[in-house]
Amino acid sequence: MPIELILLLLFIGAGTGSVSAIIKTSPVLVAIPALYFFLPVYDLSLDSVILPVIATCLTAFIPTYLYTWIKSMKGGLVDFQRLINFTPGVVMGAVIGAQILSLINPNVFKVAFTIISIAGIFNIILSAKIEAVKSVNIGKFARLPIGLLVGVASLISGNCGRVLAGYLFAINKTSLIHRQGTIDGVVVFVSIAAMVGFIYPAQTFNDLGLTAFAGAIHLPSVLVLAVSHFFFFWFCENRGNELDKKVLSISFMCFLAFALIRLWI
Repeated sequence: MPIELILLLLFIGAGTGSVSAIIKTSPVLVAIPALYFFLPVYDLSLDSVILPVIATCLTAFIPTYLYTWIKSMKGGLVDFQRLINFTPGVVMGAVIGAQILSLINPNVFKVAFTIISIAGIFNIILSAKIEAVKSVNIGKFARLPIGLLVGVASLISGNCGRVLAGYLFAINKTSLIHRQGTIDGVVVFVSIAAMVGFIYPAQTFNDLGLTAFAGAIHLPSVLVLAVSHFFFFWFCENRGNELDKKVLSISFMCFLAFALIRLWI
């Protein structure tokens, strides 16, 4: 594994860990644009390596997701009934989405990633208005298809499910105290189910000339990115005042906006 790639993953892990710790956003929304910017340095384009990049990123962030979810469970900050209601559909959708991701055209991924990114930006800008929306009671027969949609859409866009789960539990009026912990639970299940799907991809992929793959997951890169991401998440957790969070949120939105422009131009 080239030292340049190790350094790139260390820097990306530092960025994703610190940002997601402070403003609770999806680290994939930082990692994928960053890789899109820097992969050309290695004579690679994201279009040719979408599957291993997303598979490696989602798998690398699982330890941190587990860490945050276990902390939420210990603190009694998880709405287990809401989590149980949607988890079966989300898990099935994540496995299906991982398989679909290995088959789709790169432009389909770009469209899906753009939609999820814009949804993530709106979630920050319009959080107060989303909270003011009247509660929607989701019947038990609608939970499975909605979970499937969340899982499939999240994976096709290279996401861990945090953005769509945030909207789902906001509309469903999960209490604010339990909402973040419940979202963390969805993210854990989506990521683990996706990892299973990535171990058995539907078709072959570009291995970047590297070895030590488990399916589409590059294990050495997972180790480097996971350690860096977890350390900076742990280091930055519960740090920063409200002003810091607002400034970082604005910076994050600007980064995503420029990333989307670069993605299409």
